[in-house]
Amino acid sequence: MPQDKKTEVEIIEWAAPEFEYYQKSKSWFIVGGSIAALILLWALWSNNILFALVIGLAYFSLAVFAMKKPRQLQLSVDFRGVRIDNLLYSYDDLKSFWIFYNPPFTKELSLRSRKKLMPYVKIPLGDESPVEIRKILLKYLPERKHKESAVDNLAKMVGF
Repeated sequence: MPQDKKTEVEIIEWAAPEFEYYQKSKSWFIVGGSIAALILLWALWSNNILFALVIGLAYFSLAVFAMKKPRQLQLSVDFRGVRIDNLLYSYDDLKSFWIFYNPPFTKELSLRSRKKLMPYVKIPLGDESPVEIRKILLKYLPERKHKESAVDNLAKMVGF
């Protein structure tokens, strides 16, 4: 009798916060507000009303985002691609991957997309094993070293 071979579907599922949250003190907002106020005053002094409006809106947006608490994401990696909640990043739409792993500071999966407007997708690993995720991804994508952007490094440096 022929024996049925069970094909084991590899899937890793985990939950992680949307982003690393850093508690901001009052002084964080005071320093940021002071810098924004100085730039705003300079813009007004030089009669650049549009720039003053942009600075005011930028500080307001940053302050609101700084107070935002991260939501829990449902994440998975399987034979179809990488899923973030209900959004699937198919392997056909991706060029490569890299895992940034320097606990406790950095634990994230970086996917290089084929899209020009959004070239990189960063996915938090939470407490999930990067070794197991890497094993699955190597079957579908090349592993290529990605660089951390200057914006990411600056955000980490100021606790954003």
